[in-house]
Amino acid sequence: MSARNAAFGALVIFLPFFAAAAHADSTTETMKFAVTRDDAPIGTNTIDVIRRGAETSVQIVTHVAVGVAFFTLYKFDQTETEQWTNGHLLAMDAVTDDNGTLHHTNANCRDGKLVVDGDGQVQKLATNVLPASLWNQAMLTQNVALNPEDGKLVPVSVVDRGEDNVTVAGREERAHHYVLKTVFAQDVWYDAGHRLVKMELKGADGSTIRYQLI
Repeated sequence: MSARNAAFGALVIFLPFFAAAAHADSTTETMKFAVTRDDAPIGTNTIDVIRRGAETSVQIVTHVAVGVAFFTLYKFDQTETEQWTNGHLLAMDAVTDDNGTLHHTNANCRDGKLVVDGDGQVQKLATNVLPASLWNQAMLTQNVALNPEDGKLVPVSVVDRGEDNVTVAGREERAHHYVLKTVFAQDVWYDAGHRLVKMELKGADGSTIRYQLI
């Protein structure tokens, strides 16, 4: 057997070991939220976070529909993916249907900039700009954030409200409460593990929209 073939044979022997090790190092966390409007169910929000060594992949899928009888008055569908390494955003892609208005935002790090294409409008931002994605509590430390829907920068301000009791999967838990203001105000709660467990905001009609971890 040639040296090349021997090396290839060794590679084939050890590939299953490395594949198993990589699989063992991969962890997946799924967070599913019930979305309600004045306590009536209107949709779901699912966040999948896959961690593999220094790399993190995130997928966020939101489906919301508000209707009366058999008529849909408003719908919102969004699928967003994010790729991270060592806590730094590498790429983001989001497709949104906001009641029939379609948006597509794509962002990639290259040449020392975060290049964002939002609905065909391209801009170059600093690489430390984070998406306005609530799964990542680090967003609360920012002054501006990237809106996944249209690719625009939005201002960020935060008020710390301290700890509250919240219901998570039928159990009462302590969670840290913040008021987050971007283009609108919303209340968010994170548990001791920095996991999003609840979000509330006021609709344009004064209704209460709530995302509750189930």
